[in-house]
Amino acid sequence: MPATHASIVITTPARYMARLCNHFSHRVDVHREPDSARIEFPDARCKMTATEKQLEIHIEAEQPLTLERLEQVVTRHLKQVAAAETFDVAWERDDT
Repeated sequence: MPATHASIVITTPARYMARLCNHFSHRVDVHREPDSARIEFPDARCKMTATEKQLEIHIEAEQPLTLERLEQVVTRHLKQVAAAETFDVAWERDDT
């Protein structure tokens, strides 16, 4: 299954993960713990882990085009919920 991941250095990663989960929970299933979360998109799943200094995001999708679209969607919405922050999101495709 195509997969991609990003490690985003951001202040209060758990806070922004929670905001992102809340944002997506209006449309898809979201399962959240204090330091991790899973978002169930149609034909894809997104797993997040918040460490002290960064937010780890891993996406697996049924199709490469879905994966590419979700990279853009997750990036855009993270930038919306963390608008006061300056950060980069660099996705790296997994070899699996």
